[in-house]
Amino acid sequence: MKKADIKLVLIVGVVCVILLAFRYYEMDTGASVVVEVYGEIYGTYSLNKDQTIEINDTNVLIIEDGEAYMSEASCPDGLCISQGHISASGTMIVCLPNRVVVQVVDAEAEDDGLDAVTG
Repeated sequence: MKKADIKLVLIVGVVCVILLAFRYYEMDTGASVVVEVYGEIYGTYSLNKDQTIEINDTNVLIIEDGEAYMSEASCPDGLCISQGHISASGTMIVCLPNRVVVQVVDAEAEDDGLDAVTG
């Protein structure tokens, strides 16, 4: 490799890191979470209010400090618990065995009730 190649790789690397950092810090935090069980809406809960939601005796969702996470689940693998905290619009926690989906939505999506608009 020539010196020019190394410089080019370093410049591209620095630009990538800057773009990733910008994207991370510019993520919109959602206004609330929508909980669905078997494809039906179980409830919508604000991320601004700390609360504990028991979902059909199978899962426990905790909302605190503007983030939501699954603290308990009756499923054998517990993957939904390991998915961590969510707060950015569009992020979700999925528990396949119990058919539970928790998705963060922003205020605009919450108001109009639409998933998408096509032209």
